Amino acid sequence: MKRVIILLMTSVFGITGNSAAWDTDQINIHGFISQGFLITDHNDFYYADTRDGTFQFNEAGISFASELTDNLRIGVQLLSRDLGDIGNNEMTVDWAFGDYRYRNWLGIRAGKIKRPFGLYNRFRDIDAARTSIFLPLMVYDDIPRETYLATTGVGIYGYLPGRISYELQYGTVQMDTDGGSARNMEALSLNPISDIEADESYTAYAEWETPLEGLTLAGTLFDYPDTKAKIPLGEMEFTAKFYLASAEYLHGNLSLAAEYRYVPYKYIVNDRFTLRDQTGESWYASVSYRLTDWLTMGTYYGELYVNKDDKGGKGAETVGLPRASMWRKDLALTTRFDISKNWIFKLEGHMMNGLAQVTSPLNEASENWFLFAAKMTFTF
Repeated sequence: MKRVIILLMTSVFGITGNSAAWDTDQINIHGFISQGFLITDHNDFYYADTRDGTFQFNEAGISFASELTDNLRIGVQLLSRDLGDIGNNEMTVDWAFGDYRYRNWLGIRAGKIKRPFGLYNRFRDIDAARTSIFLPLMVYDDIPRETYLATTGVGIYGYLPGRISYELQYGTVQMDTDGGSARNMEALSLNPISDIEADESYTAYAEWETPLEGLTLAGTLFDYPDTKAKIPLGEMEFTAKFYLASAEYLHGNLSLAAEYRYVPYKYIVNDRFTLRDQTGESWYASVSYRLTDWLTMGTYYGELYVNKDDKGGKGAETVGLPRASMWRKDLALTTRFDISKNWIFKLEGHMMNGLAQVTSPLNEASENWFLFAAKMTFTF
């Protein structure tokens, strides 16, 4: 088995030479597999048929990592996921990179690098690291996950005096015609996409562990790649920048967090018709508390607005859409059961108001609706 892993890592990173020189005892292997269930009383959640209930909500991943020297390590994770029409259990390379740490203040990463987007993007696939089933959806959208998760390119990072850390990345993002980002563009333009191209982009992240023990503040700038998609009417272009402010406070069994996302963006058709030129806004606040070794409870509330200058949705009516399509408010309640070291079971309810990101035909949609989720995860 370890020889197979070595060959896999050799293939992914393009390393040549005698694999017998590798110290196989230094390869760390971790993985997870989960199965969930989703059901809503109205509307379809994302691109899953949740009104009838669905088990098309699962994921599995395995990662391999090794320290080749004191300063050099490599790793790779393979992932398969399914969320309704997204993923369809195709195995992909989720991330794969080499990391050389020159000094505390400077390290270099190259490959497919996990993006530091807010507090939790780099850990969004680690179900055991959080209380909730879904990270707050108004900031951590699960549909375009492949676009937000990683940069294929290079990055530098470091740790500075005053308990400050930073990370800068530059490269390309994953953008597929059958992926979540393309599906969102199709939903907006009401046209199928036959081809999609994305330019390079950059991400800047800074984090400060404040003098108040347990309090961390962070900021993210993600320059979303200029994206062009072919549609029957010609070509649609999307540009955006994501600004994200984050705060987290940990004290014993208590966890508090809040994040605010600000997104100026444009949709332009055939270089002349502006479909949208506005600024999206979203935020959430969360709290969780570990009551016992096996029981944790949590809640979060958040709001998302497609256009922060039209929170009432008046502009939607001019194009024949309901006002509620311009916002979504979400109150989530979660219970986590740590059955054993390796098994976790979660139950979660979302009381929703608004239709932003709803994929049901809008003339059948209900402004107030409820989502129930259950999920079992095994980790090793």
